[in-house]
Amino acid sequence: MTQHEFDILAEKYAAGHCSSEETALLERWAAHHYDEKYAFLIELEAKVLEKQLWQRIETEADLRPVKTIRIPPWVWVGVAACLTIIMGYFVLNEPKFSEVALFPKEGIETKNRANSRQKVVLPDGSTVMLEKNASIVTDESYGQETRSVYLIGEAFFDVKRNEKAPFLVHSGDLITEVLGTSFRIKPQKNAQIIEVSVKTGRVSVYSTEPQKDKKHNGVILTPNQKILFDTQLKTIQQGIVDFPHLVIPNMKPVDFQFDESTVASVLLLLKKAYGVEIEVANPVLNQCAFTGDLNGLDMYKQLDLICESISAQYEIRGTTIFVLGNGCK
Repeated sequence: MTQHEFDILAEKYAAGHCSSEETALLERWAAHHYDEKYAFLIELEAKVLEKQLWQRIETEADLRPVKTIRIPPWVWVGVAACLTIIMGYFVLNEPKFSEVALFPKEGIETKNRANSRQKVVLPDGSTVMLEKNASIVTDESYGQETRSVYLIGEAFFDVKRNEKAPFLVHSGDLITEVLGTSFRIKPQKNAQIIEVSVKTGRVSVYSTEPQKDKKHNGVILTPNQKILFDTQLKTIQQGIVDFPHLVIPNMKPVDFQFDESTVASVLLLLKKAYGVEIEVANPVLNQCAFTGDLNGLDMYKQLDLICESISAQYEIRGTTIFVLGNGCK
């Protein structure tokens, strides 16, 4: 049977006009050429189902008898493939269940539909900078016992301090709890990872699902620290933000100019300036001398220059920076 003959016979089958001999011939041909005709069979099956659906509608409406069409096994393979594709589309494009389920039944929702950031002022004066397509719902009971908001997307928070009413941000299965601070919540592109980074103050971040011992999986974050929360594995990974900022206000340019200063004193200044932990693995490195101007550079470039001058290197382990090397020349 040629391709053209197969096409004609397939259309005839879809219309329900095939004889038993023609149906058997179509089944044998399809079984023999299954791999290369797989996509066609899916399309054929869709036509069959559509016809059956309309017949069922007409039957229920007019109570007229309808001819039953026997669907062979090889067609049901196409049915499964179609259903898998359709279900996969909705799973990928619908909002994550955990995000929707945690939203309150009543509250005020704000969604940023603009191409630029949108500022939202909460009832207590706290502010939220919503990124594009981000939305936030303010709980109806906001400020009574807690200040709870529910976030989808990326936003930067600047929270007014209030010890009597902790500020809670629900983002999927992750809760960020603060008294008064500034921080950012940023889902990654794949939506499986949520990043929380702190600019000022202290933030408690934990999963909504308690473990067997009723303890929550969580950490405390301080300025220039971040966590990556895996929404599927429910794991939290701590680290240092990509662009640390100065936590000591009003630092002068002269503070980052060094002339034959010991590495120990240089690293001590960086620890205070950025609020990060820096450990020197080999104590010999502390006595090495460093001369240079580190003004105008970010923290990582400053560390690069320091380590280069003393033949050392650094690596980040969690929220601590380790300086490694055998000693200066």
